[in-house]
Amino acid sequence: MDSFFSSSTLFNIVLAVIWFISGIRDFQGKDPLIDLPFNQYNRDPEYRAFWQKKNGVFYMLNGIAFLILTFTPATSLLYRILFGVAIGGDLLYLVAYESWNHSAD
Repeated sequence: MDSFFSSSTLFNIVLAVIWFISGIRDFQGKDPLIDLPFNQYNRDPEYRAFWQKKNGVFYMLNGIAFLILTFTPATSLLYRILFGVAIGGDLLYLVAYESWNHSAD
């Protein structure tokens, strides 16, 4: 008998939950869990405050979207619409992020 949750489904659930928790931490303004050397949060407090809110919303929405996508059949119209909106939102976010980073150039 097959289990309802396969290993890939459990992996997707765990990643979506981690993504959502990371978004909540960013939205609350907490320090990143991993302090990377190229992180600009330590240099500019205005930059940090601005992007932590945006990253928090981005991570939370992606966590929710991909959790829903995990349980939606890939052939359904809802899956295609939600996947398209998630990818479109990610692309718009990336364009906004890059334009903000290069606005001082």
